[in-house]
Amino acid sequence: MIFKENDMEKYLALLRQSGADLARVIDPKTVATAPWVAFKCQYGCPYYGKNLCCPPRTPAWRETQAMLDCFDTAILFRCHDITAASPLALEAVRRLFRDGYYKATALGSGPCLLCETCDPAGCRHPGQAVPSMEACGIDVFATARANGMAVETLADETQQQNCFGLVLVE
Repeated sequence: MIFKENDMEKYLALLRQSGADLARVIDPKTVATAPWVAFKCQYGCPYYGKNLCCPPRTPAWRETQAMLDCFDTAILFRCHDITAASPLALEAVRRLFRDGYYKATALGSGPCLLCETCDPAGCRHPGQAVPSMEACGIDVFATARANGMAVETLADETQQQNCFGLVLVE
């Protein structure tokens, strides 16, 4: 199903009304993937290997790139609460699916925080868990910048976070 021109604003408005300060329809070809992203997870994140939505249990960057190549349209959005991006992406995908976009897929931001500890035998919340963009090898900074969204590293914890989500649509 081709993403209809008049449908775009409906989903962008949903994201904005639900907490995203920016939401844009983008070309999935502008989503940057790279092998170094998982390396940063492995050597810098306490969730590495402890969460089903984190590496090494998530798709590697090449698998993610192959998945991105299956889509013609994406919505990139930004919010400032790390707990908001994944639920927002998931809600957009649910609405898209109900509207006939059966391939709609969500990627969030940061580690899954639905459970205090992840069950390695299987997800307790499979309908709510969403892997993050970075867990799947997406260079979030390069992707945001390629699509006209400002993003900088935080000099200190008092600065506003930039958390991104991605919704893939066809």
